[in-house]
Order: sequence, then C-alpha cells, then structure tokens
Amino acid sequence: MLTKIINMKFFALILFTSFWVSVNASQLVTYEAPSAAIAAPEFELEVNGKRVFVYHTRTAAIAYFSFEGSVTVKVSFLSPIYNFDVRPKSNNISAALYRNQISFTIDKPENLSVEINKNIKRPLFIFANPLETNIPDKNDPQVIFFEKGKIHNPGQVFIKSNQTVYIEGGAIVRGRFMTSQGKNIKIMGRGILDNSIYEKGEFRPIEINQCETVLIEGIIISEAKHWNCAAIASKNIIYENLKIVSDSDWDDGIDIVGSQNVLVNNCFIRTKDDCIAIKSGVDYYSKFFSGFNTQNIVIQNSTFWNGVWGNGLEIGFETRCDTIQNIIFRNCDLIHVEGPEGSFTIHNGDRAVVKNVLYEDIRVEDARGWLIDFKILHSVYSKDTVRGKIQDIYFKNITVEGDIYPYSQMMGFGSKNNIDNITLENFFIHGKKINDTYQGAITHIYTNRLIFK
Repeated sequence: MLTKIINMKFFALILFTSFWVSVNASQLVTYEAPSAAIAAPEFELEVNGKRVFVYHTRTAAIAYFSFEGSVTVKVSFLSPIYNFDVRPKSNNISAALYRNQISFTIDKPENLSVEINKNIKRPLFIFANPLETNIPDKNDPQVIFFEKGKIHNPGQVFIKSNQTVYIEGGAIVRGRFMTSQGKNIKIMGRGILDNSIYEKGEFRPIEINQCETVLIEGIIISEAKHWNCAAIASKNIIYENLKIVSDSDWDDGIDIVGSQNVLVNNCFIRTKDDCIAIKSGVDYYSKFFSGFNTQNIVIQNSTFWNGVWGNGLEIGFETRCDTIQNIIFRNCDLIHVEGPEGSFTIHNGDRAVVKNVLYEDIRVEDARGWLIDFKILHSVYSKDTVRGKIQDIYFKNITVEGDIYPYSQMMGFGSKNNIDNITLENFFIHGKKINDTYQGAITHIYTNRLIFK
C-alpha cells in the first residue's frame, strides 16, 4: 500500500515543493507596519539588529520578515524569562537566554512559535519567509494590489479567472476573498488578511469554490470567523507558505472538500478547530454539489497547533462520496494538540471508503487528547443511511512526546463496516517503540490486521 501511495500520479503538484538553500551572503527584507496597526505590548523583535514590528492579535503576537542567508534573531520580553521553548523542536534551534532576551540564528526560512515561561496562551509567532519572487505589477489590470503601510477595508473581494490578488508586506486587508468557477488564480504576498471584523460564522476569509489551478502563497490569515481557506469541489490547488493564526469557533485551517490534487506545503496553522480537515459532500454556506471523490492530497513540511476544539490532522466527519483516498501527511510537526479530540483522526460518518492514507515522518510534541482516533460511526453530521470503511492506513517514523501518555482507539461500526489493514512502523511514544496494542494504549473493535513493525 505504501508503494501505491508514493507512486501515485501526482508528480505535477510535487514539483511546486520549495527547497531552501543556504547562502553565505545575508539579505533581509522587513516591512513597515501601518501607523494604525496595534503592537503587541510584551514582545520586541530584532533581526540582524533591525527592529521588526510585532503585531497584536487575540491568539498570539506575530512578526514576519523575509531573508536569505543567515540572520540573528533577538526576542525581548516585557518580564523575566525563566524558561522558553522554540518550536518546532525538530528544527534543533540553539537559543541563548540573557535576562529577558532570547537570541538565536537561523539560516533557512522557518515558521516558529516562541513560548515564554510555558505560557501557550500568549506565544510569539515568527514567520521567517524566503525572499519573494515574481511580485506582480500593480499596474496590471489583472492584479488586485493592496499596498504596504495601509489598512485596507475592501469587504468582499470577488476574484475572477486569471486574476492575482497581492497583499504587499506591511499591508493589512480587512475583508474576505471569494472565487467561484475560476481558473488560474493567485493570492500572494507577505501581508495580512484580517477576518476579525466579522461576526462568528458570518464569512470565511477565503473561499475557493468549483475552481481549477489556484495558488495561495505567503500571506497570513488572522482571526477567522469560520473556515479559513476551504477548497470545495476544486482541483489543482496549492497552499504554499500560508500562515493561519486564529482562535475562533469553527475556524478550521484548510478544509479540502470533494477536491482533487491539493498540495499543502511549508504552511503554519494555529486554529481553535481542525487544522486540516478532508471531507466530501458538505453544504454549509455552499449549496452546489461537493460530493465528488476526494483524492490525491499531500500535506507536507508544515507545522500545526490545534487549540481546544477539533483535531490536528482530520479526515471527516462528512464523508459523503464513494472514496476518499491517496492522502499523504509527510514531514510535519504537531507542536500542540490541546483539546480532548485527536492528533491523527479519521471520522467516517457517511458511506465513503477511506483508504490509502500515509502518515510519515511526523513529530507530535504535545498531544492532550486521543493520539489516533479512527471511527466509523453515525454522527450528528451524518446524512448517508449506510456506513463506510477505513482501510490501508500506514504510519511510518512517528515520534510522540509531551507530558501525557496519549491513548488511541480504532472503532469500526460492524463486521461489514470495519477498519482493516493498519500498519504502525517505527512508531515511538515517549521514546519507546510501539510493538503491540498494550504498549500503544490502543483500544479497538471491528478492526482487522493491525500490524506493528
């Protein structure tokens, strides 16, 4: 099954994967904030001795810049620092502490969470971007250009085929982007799309409905009031270096609904609800048909923080199609999964066969709910009268740390609607390789062929 997934016909999207190369000469681009932007009161940031503005949001303090080469980062905190974490820990960043200042050096783009004195309610997110290429011409009639140094209030922006939306670094856009039945669309830049002006559940920051060939690259989405950046009944969608910072009800990070050929690469998602949610047949907001088979999805090289709702990497609950298949989660860090739900979750609430799913090279730093939660069930979201299956799921090279030893469960619905062929290879919890259900604290029913390697 693993070979089948790796060899699937999805090479076109993988070619878009970015590879960072360090160079000796350092180049640094910082962005002046709008004069009315609100600064975080407790953090200051310098990069190579140059002050970088730190934005205040309800969820976190945020700072960003672009660079190439090597830069020294200095974080100053308003109060004494007794301990700190720079996550993801897999980056192995060596940081020095002197009084109330942390300093470290990075030589490639990183999306980092700096957490002071174990306070995860108020982190500093540092988005150290690669240098921009292919900046669009603001005089091009096909470009919707939001200039730096301003807070823009456009409300809804409807994007047509062959158009590019560009948010310049140092710009804040208060509004939402909508595209429907479009092709060859780009939403790019280094600035911020701020959704905080809306009421709970009122609008989504970005909607991609029935579209083909869409690139979302480099921007920050702040304080979404519904799903952040859904792709519904669409294909050939790329999320590259997208940063999502939110702590609102129903604020899923990236929802992939009835869509095919989707790549999520080098992204950072901090949400209260699901970070990633893969579905089919959803009709919230959108009344057009979205019950297509969902397939050929790659989520890689990304960092996730799931708050007190939802799940880290979710497939479900709405699975109203024949198959959801060929899904890869690869080289990702789950730095926090705070709530009681799960890190690796498949909730098959409808008729689909969910199959050929690979979780590979994933680090879980803090899992407070279920670690693996696979269920075939009738849920409050279910509409199909029959239940589906979960089969051919492969975990490889997984490490789980944290203060809590997490439990897992695999719950089929019956002998005909079961979970089948689940492999855990090189799966480590708290430094111990898991060789059986007892070591893995795994409960299961109607589950066949649970294999440990």
